[in-house]
Amino acid sequence: MKIVFLLILLTLGFRAHADSFKTRIHSIDLAKSSSQSHLILMENGRVVFVRFDQAELLDSFKESLRLQDMLEVEVDSKNNFLSAETVEAAKVPPVATSNIKRMSYDPTVVTSYSAVSSIFRRMRRDYQNDSQCYNRAHVWAYEEFLNTGLKSSKLFLFFTRRYIRNYRYKWWFHVSPMALVKQGSSVVERVLDRRYTGGPRYVSTWTRNFVHSGRKCPVVYKYYDYRNNQESEDCYLIPVSMYFWQPRDIERRDRTGAEKTQFFNREINHAYWEAF
Repeated sequence: MKIVFLLILLTLGFRAHADSFKTRIHSIDLAKSSSQSHLILMENGRVVFVRFDQAELLDSFKESLRLQDMLEVEVDSKNNFLSAETVEAAKVPPVATSNIKRMSYDPTVVTSYSAVSSIFRRMRRDYQNDSQCYNRAHVWAYEEFLNTGLKSSKLFLFFTRRYIRNYRYKWWFHVSPMALVKQGSSVVERVLDRRYTGGPRYVSTWTRNFVHSGRKCPVVYKYYDYRNNQESEDCYLIPVSMYFWQPRDIERRDRTGAEKTQFFNREINHAYWEAF
């Protein structure tokens, strides 16, 4: 049965600045006091703010999380919940992909800044405006590997509940490909975010695009190091191989101990379908 839950709108002006998207719920962060909002963390990276006193609405979101409903959600310009309804998950058409076998993983070291800049310029810019970062990153990494054999990394930037509430931030994570680049006698990391930067960037330069507090994002290697430390920092960084697609891949690795060692056609198909 289709579940529909709607918030009564007080003014038509809310709709004029509304934003809608389709996704499932990843998790829910409950407010600790009436001065806070509950945070509904969506699989596509968006955050929906629900008032502390909206208990019935919160129960509906919890039930949708349990059932793993696909939702079409609408929020206002401050990411407050406006409406949601369950919808049928879209069927993803197949695209031509290459079967890539399992392999050990040692990231490629790019020979120079000039070489990594060439990689950056090859990254496709014909993405959909409302595409998700993890799908763009997956296609960018996949295509460069097919074309040149580059084994890049991914860098996940996770925003804490403290930061999200303080800045009314609409995302709870972002991700981009990252390459190791030879620089003199050392090797440095450069983030390749074709949407939000004009070239390969140092990690600290890249994070400043999103972390308005200017605070440094500690590097951790387990998802629970981010999940269990929400009030001490504004953000965390988790580097992984290019095969990781969504945050749930990191969670699954930490839970089972199994690393992802290949691209999967189902994930590549979805990434192309949603992002390009």
